[in-house]
Amino acid sequence: MASSILKLAQIGTIESRKHLFAQVSELVVSDLEQRTEQELSIFAEVILKLYNTGSLTDRTDLALRLAALENVPHDLACRMAEDDITVAMPLLADCPVFTQEDLLDFTDRFSLTHLQALARRNDLSTEVSDALAARNDRTVNRLLAGNRGIRLSRETMLLFVKLAEEDVVLREDLALRSDLSPTACRALLPLVNEEARKRLHGIIEGSLTQEQLDQIARLKALRRDFGAALANPDINSLWQDAERADMTVDELMILLLQDGRFDHAVELLGVRGRTSPKAFKEAVFNGKLELVMKIAAKTGLETSTFALFARTRCGHLKLPAAQGSEWTQAYKRHLESTATIRQSRCGDFQANRGAKKPKPLQQPSVPQPTE
Repeated sequence: MASSILKLAQIGTIESRKHLFAQVSELVVSDLEQRTEQELSIFAEVILKLYNTGSLTDRTDLALRLAALENVPHDLACRMAEDDITVAMPLLADCPVFTQEDLLDFTDRFSLTHLQALARRNDLSTEVSDALAARNDRTVNRLLAGNRGIRLSRETMLLFVKLAEEDVVLREDLALRSDLSPTACRALLPLVNEEARKRLHGIIEGSLTQEQLDQIARLKALRRDFGAALANPDINSLWQDAERADMTVDELMILLLQDGRFDHAVELLGVRGRTSPKAFKEAVFNGKLELVMKIAAKTGLETSTFALFARTRCGHLKLPAAQGSEWTQAYKRHLESTATIRQSRCGDFQANRGAKKPKPLQQPSVPQPTE
């Protein structure tokens, strides 16, 4: 390849320089992890001189290869960041060599499309996110509100709360943030539905963890991506679709219960617990707790999901809510006792294993004297 590169460099036409860009790029990125700082620096100088002749396809391919590189030359990264958005996007979203000063400079100079890629970064300082919000682009604001890897300043948060009055998507993403101040939560309360209102009250009271908020966001994304398939009344077919979407039994149960499909949730537990759906439904409706707990545990149902199932059962059958709490506590004890028994059996097995008998030492063979 070296001889062909030299030949292309000597020709000097626009077409040859275009091919030179592609070949030099391939020569370096084919063994990127082994390149020294000096080699990358020389590569960057050459590529920057040829940059305007490189095709969009070659520049995009180079950007994808360099985006996550921790020692990509800074000048080259900055040049590619201001290129066409197909080239710039991977660098703006992930490239680690940009400083906060670089990002702040980008917010002043780059197009809104570029800033939408920038808003996805999880290392944005509040100064940078403030500058992005100041551009007043709806998509950028939504991306910032949905970016739970960053913290937003009080000023930006209050600005988004005000904008959320007219923007449903922004409102929903904002309500899932864990860094909402009590003031922002209270301002959102009149704008959101009952479910979101409970979450906001939980944040005000400090009872919702980031893990719980992440689960809420995950369920929201699953509902959006799963789409119309979620309405499938055939539970076997629905579960097959759910597995293809990497959805857990807990997640599908929660979505069904949220949609008021209690009978389908019961059927799902029966199917996944490998028992007769009819017999399991009879156990649920007639309060046969032991069997219900056994099947729920067999499917691996988490306590929090079982609690939602028990509460929904009470509402569905018009039973006292206290029974739902009783079922949840009983299920929690059932899981704990099952885990204890399993550990005990494992310990007994280890204790009862016979010690291995040492193999008898073999006497070395003594060569017999020859006649």
